[in-house]
Amino acid sequence: MEKRYTISDALNIVLLPDGNMSEFDDDDSDHESLQGSLDDHGKDMEDESHLTLGGLCAESDQTFDEDQQDNASSAEVQIKPQRDKKKNYIWEKIALCPQKITTDYVFSDPPQEVPSPYEYFKMFITDDIIKHIADETNLYAMQTDGKELGQTPNDIEQFIGILLFTGIYPCPSYRMYWENSSRFPAIADVMARNRFETLLRYAHYNNNEKMKERDHPDYDPLFKVRPLLDKLRNQLKIIEPEERQCIDEQMIPFKGRSSLKQYLKKKPRKWGFKVFTRSGVSGMMYDFEIYTGKKMNLAGDFGVSGNSVMRMVDSLPKERHFKVYFDNWFASVPLVEALKDEKKWVIATIQKNRLSGCVLDSDSKLKQEGRGSYDYKVDKKNGITIVKWYDNKPVHMISSYCSVGNMTSCRRWSRQKRKHIDVPMPEIVGEYNQHMGGVDLTDMFLALYRIAVKSKKWYSPIVHYCFNVAIVDGWILYKRHMIQHGKTKKQCMGLKDFQCQIACALTKASKKIQRKRGRPSNDSPAPPKRAKPQPAKPVSDVQYDGLDHWPVHTECKLRCKFCPKGWTRISCSKCGLPLCLNKNNNCFLKFHTR
Repeated sequence: MEKRYTISDALNIVLLPDGNMSEFDDDDSDHESLQGSLDDHGKDMEDESHLTLGGLCAESDQTFDEDQQDNASSAEVQIKPQRDKKKNYIWEKIALCPQKITTDYVFSDPPQEVPSPYEYFKMFITDDIIKHIADETNLYAMQTDGKELGQTPNDIEQFIGILLFTGIYPCPSYRMYWENSSRFPAIADVMARNRFETLLRYAHYNNNEKMKERDHPDYDPLFKVRPLLDKLRNQLKIIEPEERQCIDEQMIPFKGRSSLKQYLKKKPRKWGFKVFTRSGVSGMMYDFEIYTGKKMNLAGDFGVSGNSVMRMVDSLPKERHFKVYFDNWFASVPLVEALKDEKKWVIATIQKNRLSGCVLDSDSKLKQEGRGSYDYKVDKKNGITIVKWYDNKPVHMISSYCSVGNMTSCRRWSRQKRKHIDVPMPEIVGEYNQHMGGVDLTDMFLALYRIAVKSKKWYSPIVHYCFNVAIVDGWILYKRHMIQHGKTKKQCMGLKDFQCQIACALTKASKKIQRKRGRPSNDSPAPPKRAKPQPAKPVSDVQYDGLDHWPVHTECKLRCKFCPKGWTRISCSKCGLPLCLNKNNNCFLKFHTR
């Protein structure tokens, strides 16, 4: 008959460890601090770390079951045989069997005509998302102050366009865009300052009345922005993925009050919301997940970090032999094995306490052999190799398709010789260094022209992050299509011009121009005596929208913008360009017709 122990008896015998040691998060992203944490999946548990209970030795098949302790209805705890999640890996110093990885990565044909930047942006921030924001903003204004805003999707597009302009032309305060001394016409002529502040105050993305209480089991910390996040993620997954995928952490900068705020001391932006991101080598983001705490999706066999990897790669097409790269916060031997079973090949750094019994040369021995020394072991059955390479300090790497291979070299600075030297480097290290920087590249693109409007709402940085992701992904997809059409990178539009065209189209395309009412202010400058310089040609989304383009008379005769030899006194009220309009030539109509 199986022996049973009460909770009090068990606690008097031994102090139990946390049964979920693998599912913790290091908020400061200091991976070295993870060395002291062991889990049940691929971590190398030392013999002295096994606990004994009631005379059972460390090798016994019976352990104390903590799940029974949590059951308040039961007064005693039953000792059950523990389910053995660790596999017996056999590590040998043999060559890794070459894997037959067929790669037929050819992107599908691009559209016959490359879309405009505005159309790329609307691929991710769709009309459904814009309409949803308009409806929720009107509802929130009615719920809080009883105001009927009556905002339309066009108003929300203009609001987003102004936010994008602030990322290109940042100011210390957004009110400066409307002040006489620092007025910015691209913003001030689109929307009045009071109207912008009203939208900034009431902008909302989900119905507060449907929010669960904090103690509810289905409570979602990201409820206020959940519809926007889900719809954007669904659109990102539609993009045709690259062969090599990187998984890493990002930070959405934020220093306000929020239970989701994290501090990562090794990040350039140390305070903010932590995001798990899957990007390609080009910097294209394909999926992301905002970290909400240790209890985030506990279902799975690989802990919080490993389970996040499995969720990230779940949307990748099956049987396509993708190569995935991530760092030692995520990696474990069972995780690499599980990904290999799904035909997803891995190279990652790994912590030395997660080697699943793989014993390699000590640090002191490799240090004596000098920089570039290494040791490796292979599990022949599962085709997994672990390499320990000594550079300035030792680093452990794991892979399911790559090993030491053909040795290469890397340039390093030698303090003793006071010059750069060549350090031998295994193939697995070079492969990892070459393809691991996709998420960092995405983060750099997002930081270039990040929306500069600050808000007291904790979720506003997350919303702005979504808009910036749509711009960066649209720009990278635009460059992919341009290269497929035979263009060079120099012929492609830069990110700044790409975002500027999107902002201009959002504020003007298919929008009516609001005329300023009332007398002009006394501070307005006197009209210039000379003719104003001709404005630049508008983006195609504004040029062909067929709305609010009226011919107006100008005092000076100007050269036609459509036919270089023509002179005219007629210009477009919306585009601001002089265009011929007479009995012999109608450039006004030709300019606004595709």
